[in-house]
Amino acid sequence: MHMNIKELVPEKVESEINSPDHPTRRFVGFALLLAWHYNLWFLHDSFVGAQLLDDCVTQSWLIALVSAAVSFIVIAFALGRKHRLCNIPWMLWTATAAAVICTLALTLFAFSFPTDLIAYALAAVVGITNAILWVMWGELYSRTKTSFSVSYIGTTVGLVTLVCSLICFVLPTGISSVFIALMPLAAGLLFARGATIAKDMPYPTLLPKSTANRALKPMIVVCGTTFVASVACYFLVAIIPWENLPYGEYAFTFGSIGGATLLCIIGVICGLTNDRLNIYRTFPWLIIIAIISFALFLMGERFFVPSFFVVLAAVSIFEVLPIMYFGVLGVKGYVPIGFAFGFSGAFIRLGIAVGNAIALYYEANPAFAKVATDPTSLIFVCILAAVIIPLVRQEYNITQLMAPPATESSQEHRIKELAAEFSLSARETEIVMLIARGFTTDNVAKKLVISPYTVNTHIRHVYEKVGIHKRSELIDYINRTGSDDDKKA
Repeated sequence: MHMNIKELVPEKVESEINSPDHPTRRFVGFALLLAWHYNLWFLHDSFVGAQLLDDCVTQSWLIALVSAAVSFIVIAFALGRKHRLCNIPWMLWTATAAAVICTLALTLFAFSFPTDLIAYALAAVVGITNAILWVMWGELYSRTKTSFSVSYIGTTVGLVTLVCSLICFVLPTGISSVFIALMPLAAGLLFARGATIAKDMPYPTLLPKSTANRALKPMIVVCGTTFVASVACYFLVAIIPWENLPYGEYAFTFGSIGGATLLCIIGVICGLTNDRLNIYRTFPWLIIIAIISFALFLMGERFFVPSFFVVLAAVSIFEVLPIMYFGVLGVKGYVPIGFAFGFSGAFIRLGIAVGNAIALYYEANPAFAKVATDPTSLIFVCILAAVIIPLVRQEYNITQLMAPPATESSQEHRIKELAAEFSLSARETEIVMLIARGFTTDNVAKKLVISPYTVNTHIRHVYEKVGIHKRSELIDYINRTGSDDDKKA
């Protein structure tokens, strides 16, 4: 008798076999997108014909940030609950080619023209393509059910960014620009490989709205915290006179390298200690670090250097934390994956742009800045301190969202929610209850005194209503994070 090898392999093991390499290596492509962003806008000699802190470069960066933030939000709402960027055949290579070409043009030629409008247009395209590729990687991770732990993503993003930054730092101007432009190409190639391996893997099925709504308030708090912290941190980064920093413009490169190193160290420590650091509990500590940076700044010029490097390192970690948080929610089905990764990028980029814009206004009005900078810094300290309160209040809720599979009582509650959401009949609900407890089709038939054919018919109807395709998907759907019954236990 012929035996299919897949029948001998547990589905979880099969998923791990088919998934793209070790969980740490899965993040290399996504890490290259972040390295592309940091090296393009923080490397001291990225642009031929312009200095890093020239007004035209700064304005181009702001345009790239805003275009990326807007693109994230537009993509999230355009995709909705059913559509995927990965399902558009031409999207990957069109976005990748545009990213490579526009990066090359921006770094090598754009600032040689009499007008800066060309640079601004190229920067806008760079921001848009960054958002598209960012969301596509999120869709791939949702299909492979990637673990967004600190030890995985922190180590990979930190190490890849660090290595790429060091390579760019030693390469001569022009060559480093080409190297930066090749980063999105490398990310695209890795994505194509991962997508080929994951082509038969389903996307997470979205949870019923009554269940998913429990994640809404924590999401709002995380988005708001990310935005406020980004505004404050990049206001401080931009308001410190670079002339007061050692190595001048190189300080931004060193700050980026320092942030990558810190992220890598945190990831390695978590991996060595088997400590899957609670993503959410990291936020308040980063807020406190930002407050300390402002305190150093207010103490005078002697403390500008530690203030600058501490806050720049902290904000580098801020960009990664929302990715991990929203990635988990997307994989668990609380939000569409387009929303998850779109929002993870939108609020950090928008906050960075606003913080820099405020600082630029102050720099353009020295008289106003002289009397307003310190009071503004104190206001930011108060706002950051206030943000900690809702963060702490939401800690329990977020712990529940990240919790292991549900117990039997919460599983039953989840099935009732599912039945109400998708209008399952009483018999269909009863069958789903038994399947969740491990009953086979024959066992269900005997239990309910009906034929196996009738059981399969009801199961097929359940699949059609919920939008899934096999029993393992149904069980995985039911066993995701526990419902309110867990909170009462």
